[in-house]
Order: sequence, then structure tokens, then C-alpha cells
Amino acid sequence: MSNNLSRRERKKNATRSSILRAARHLFEEKGPENTSIEEIAEMADVSKSTFFNYFPNKESLFTAIAEEEVQDILLLEEELSSEKSALKKIRAITKRILEDVIPYLHLTGKIVFTSIISTDGRPSPFLEINFLLERIVKEGQEKGEIAAIFSPTDIATAIMGCCYGLIFRWIELGYKAGSISELEKILDMLFLSIKGPHAQGSPKK
Repeated sequence: MSNNLSRRERKKNATRSSILRAARHLFEEKGPENTSIEEIAEMADVSKSTFFNYFPNKESLFTAIAEEEVQDILLLEEELSSEKSALKKIRAITKRILEDVIPYLHLTGKIVFTSIISTDGRPSPFLEINFLLERIVKEGQEKGEIAAIFSPTDIATAIMGCCYGLIFRWIELGYKAGSISELEKILDMLFLSIKGPHAQGSPKK
């Protein structure tokens, strides 16, 4: 699809991505409250007026960063299209969520909070991940890999709860990120409770 974009569109996408990369770096290093739009524009090598061509204010960056994270997960779904095991897909997706979060742990809580309570009327970008997980759970239930007695929505909520629970535990511990192995152990416990009759052990990676 990217090959069909015009040179101007590619340049706009590159500029937007550059602004978001600069914002991520500065927000994590200094904190959002201590970072100015001027600093973000300078690091992104754009003018302040160019910044406002892409984002109306500093707060809008949080939702944009969240949307980028969600798109990364949706692209991963395409990469996993040949994977037959729903549980393995779930494990890969949740692992990617934490891998994306760990380098920017200071920023994560702010992004989640801001995107959830957005006042512009749009739903949180993270809902797309919930919907994705629900679809995968349904696939697993149809194949007998995941128990059909549970609601796909409830299972997806529990899966995201595993991720959020770890993230906020790390934040409570003074922004000290743990390891992906912590997620593996929690998912093992969850999978034991939702495995269907055709599940093969507790698949990893």
C-alpha cells in the first residue's frame, strides 16, 4: 500500500512519525508536563507551525502515540496469519504489547489514561486490540482450543487485564520494568482455566 502513496503523502507520513518519535523520547526523558511543543518541534527538526499542521496541541500526541501502538499490533496480526493456534497468537500479541511499552514505561500510564477519557467523542484506540483478541478467542473456541463456556469478550478482557496489571505493577514499583517472563507465567495460569478439549498443552511463543 505504501508504494501507492504519492511523494507528498510519504513526506507527510514521515514528518508525522518524526514528531511522534521526538515526543516519545522527550516525554519519557523529561515527563510530558516538562516538555514543550518547541522542544518537540526542535528534536523533530520541524517548525512550530508545522507541528500544529499535524497536531492541535500537546495532549493530542498521547492519542496519536496510542494509535501507532495499536497499528503495530494490527500489523502483527497479519504476520501471524499462518499461525493455527489461537493461544499462540494471543501470547505473541500480548508479548508485543509489553515489548512496545517497556522502553516508555513513564509514558504508558499517561497514554492509557488520556486515550480512555478522551473528550473528542472517539473511542479509545485500545478497543481495537480488545476486538482483535475477541476474534482470535472465537477462532480458538470454534476449533475447540479454548473453552466455549466463556464469553469471548470476558476472555479478551482478562487477557488485557494481564497486560495492564503488569504495567501498572511496574509503575507502582517506581517505573521499574520487569520482564516478558512475568507475562508468560500469568498467561499460563489464565490458559489453564480457558483451555478447551483440543488444546495442546500450554503453547509458548
